Amino acid sequence: MKQHIAITESEWLVMKIIWNEPPKTLQDILSNLQHSAWSTTTIQTYLARLVKKGALNTERQGKGYLYYPAITENDCQLAESKSFLSRVYDGSLARMVSGFVKSGDLSAEELLALKALIEEQEKKI
Repeated sequence: MKQHIAITESEWLVMKIIWNEPPKTLQDILSNLQHSAWSTTTIQTYLARLVKKGALNTERQGKGYLYYPAITENDCQLAESKSFLSRVYDGSLARMVSGFVKSGDLSAEELLALKALIEEQEKKI
């Protein structure tokens, strides 16, 4: 996994568009965000920040750029999850999962999926 690149909630929305079907032009991204309250300048600022952070790569195309993800969505999700786990649960995955299970907010399908994952991992030990 590559180093953790901290991205904001707004930057996540931009990255999700690019991760969906890269590469994307500015016009593609603007089209996907047309219902947001963001201006073109705001979106361009997010793109510039993501390039500077190393989350995006660019390639010149005519007068504009193509935007490519420099990190995978999975790597970014894992890094963010580990950061959250460390900050909120002192790194204890068991405490986090226990909290979600005990909250009663998990569906029967989610509980079955968790049980299956645990059983799968137990077989590997």
